[in-house]
Amino acid sequence: MKNKLLITLVVVSMVFASCNRRSQLLYMRNIDETMDVPFATPPSYKLGVGDILHIQLVTHSPEISMAFNNPTGIQYMSQGRDESSLYLSGYTVNPDGYVQLPFLGEAQVKGLTLDEARTIIQQKTNALYRDASVIVKLASFKVTLVGEVRRPGVIKNYNDNLNIFEAIAAVGDITENGDRQKVLVVRPTSEGNKTYRLNLADKSAFASEGFYLLPNDVVIVEPIGNKVFQMNIPYITLTFTSISTMILLYNFITKL
Repeated sequence: MKNKLLITLVVVSMVFASCNRRSQLLYMRNIDETMDVPFATPPSYKLGVGDILHIQLVTHSPEISMAFNNPTGIQYMSQGRDESSLYLSGYTVNPDGYVQLPFLGEAQVKGLTLDEARTIIQQKTNALYRDASVIVKLASFKVTLVGEVRRPGVIKNYNDNLNIFEAIAAVGDITENGDRQKVLVVRPTSEGNKTYRLNLADKSAFASEGFYLLPNDVVIVEPIGNKVFQMNIPYITLTFTSISTMILLYNFITKL
């Protein structure tokens, strides 16, 4: 009788341990409607080797604009373009930090912000074309999300900024087994990788340097502690079933 009671208690404990609490699924648990919450300032991304730029020249001459911007007639920044079109039609920062532009020659952009790169290219343009304007956009803003998200993978961003909640929403949210208090952002820099640990259940996440994501960031959502326990429940159940069977056999044999 005591053995059966012990096994029952163990099984009940296993069931409760495997359940997720509601609090584990909530974001920003310590924020209310009237609270002022400090936000991080969106960082200025510095262009690096391998970045792909969308550079457009706007002039009064359709011929000049077409020759510079789009000699093949492909608008690669339009919605739905695949990555191969983006690569072929964009301007890639080469290993020396330059982009090679039609008619304008090379422009050093590595280590510059988009605004600084636009200024450099605008100066080159002014030397050749009167009343021409330059548009520079980053076309290769990609972020990788892995771990306990519904659709792990790489997302592309065509806005100026991308925050952690927007990125998570793009992959279908964190799963029920994801730990919202332990979200890791890995950021490659020229000095090496930097890491930021975000607690998305706490308002402090808004002020973190990792709140706004940068190109090539990797977001890792860790599993909550009881997921490992949940994964092992079949094996644990089999073990306790075997033990229970052995106890019953032992009791049966000793009563003979």
